[in-house]
Amino acid sequence: MVQSQPALRKAVVAKRIRFDPPLEEDQWGEASVDLRLGFTFTILQPLKDVKVSVARGLGELGRLGFWKTITLKEKNEMGQRNSFLLEPQQLVLGMTHESVSIPLDLIGLVEGRTTYARVGLSMHQTAPWIQPGWNGPIVLEIINSGPLQIELTPLIDRPCQLSFLKLDKNSQRISATGCAKRMCIRARSIRSNSRSTKADRA
Repeated sequence: MVQSQPALRKAVVAKRIRFDPPLEEDQWGEASVDLRLGFTFTILQPLKDVKVSVARGLGELGRLGFWKTITLKEKNEMGQRNSFLLEPQQLVLGMTHESVSIPLDLIGLVEGRTTYARVGLSMHQTAPWIQPGWNGPIVLEIINSGPLQIELTPLIDRPCQLSFLKLDKNSQRISATGCAKRMCIRARSIRSNSRSTKADRA
């Protein structure tokens, strides 16, 4: 059963579901929450004469430099917000700004939002489920299927929504693996360094 806004708010107050940083009021929907785009983007690089078996794992692709990760600063030297320009038919792995903690009796479902879909932007290819026990930002498989270049601006864009479904029994804890785990570790490190910098300035 999909959880309603009152049920989700109750779970957040009880700290069964956690969002870090906390959600702003206008991120709450009737049965889902909108999530903001983070600062980390991973671009897939073409590798000539390379074949891959996904069933055997993707570790070799990492060693060959298949993924190139960049982290944008919030603003440039002129005080303008930085954006990532997504070309038509381009795929990029992005991350939510919010880190999400999901209890063992719920499963999350991440989907794109209508406004973004209407310009050809999708947030996942075949992996919408956020498993019970997940703790971290959510990796987004963002693809631009439309004819236009699209600017993706961290914190400003809220391209996806997360809903929660109740399980009939508690699941066993599942940890992130592979590329998702590496991206989450990097995102946590960036967030931690950002907080330290702000604290030093204060």
